[in-house]
Amino acid sequence: MTDSATAQHEQLDPSASAYNTWVLRLYDFWVLTVSNLFAWRCPTKSSLLPFFTKHLGGDAHLDIGVGTGFYPATAAPKLAKTKTLALMDLNPGTLAYAEARVRAAGYQGTIERVHRSVFDPLPESMRGRFDSVSLFYLFHCLPGSFPTKASHVLASVTPALAPGGVVYGATILGRAAPHNWFGRKLIEVYNRKGIFGNESDTKENLEKALRAAFEEVTIEQIGVVVLFSAQKPISARP
Repeated sequence: MTDSATAQHEQLDPSASAYNTWVLRLYDFWVLTVSNLFAWRCPTKSSLLPFFTKHLGGDAHLDIGVGTGFYPATAAPKLAKTKTLALMDLNPGTLAYAEARVRAAGYQGTIERVHRSVFDPLPESMRGRFDSVSLFYLFHCLPGSFPTKASHVLASVTPALAPGGVVYGATILGRAAPHNWFGRKLIEVYNRKGIFGNESDTKENLEKALRAAFEEVTIEQIGVVVLFSAQKPISARP
């Protein structure tokens, strides 16, 4: 995607443009504390952060949809063993914010900023390099529905994996999931504003996309959040 096309896409995509400096300053409190605990019922510290850290490994990690950089920054002790951290997002403001936070947490390795849409093919320079690729709270912000949008994203990011690498992440399910009153209200508001695009997202259809692309898949649901990991791309089989 060209710079001009990317700029146009950001203006049209509320899920990217919503993350201004003011929102980023409130993000950890509102999303990672209040919403995760009371709306989505999947606590950050006891569920999401351990899952992120568990699959983080190797010499290079790619984090897509970086938010405030909370996960790599908080996982800094384990991340210290990683020589390269690539941060990929459509919003240049979140990239800068996340990079600064990871640096402040003490990470000494190389940080690469990748200003790019997740639907676009990765550049050749990123192919086959990463031992782990994280997609935390990305899918539910994307337009479309499962399995189609997940299949498109996986087709774009899977070539980045090094042999034995893992793609993993978490996403909030749509209306069919057992939401409480708070969660249903947030789903309604966020989808209406275009911040979310997950009204029809289901665990079953996400799993369908994952199993079509990978030989090894794990998937579990905590509250209305699905945590998933996938290894051994089917396209890589001899």
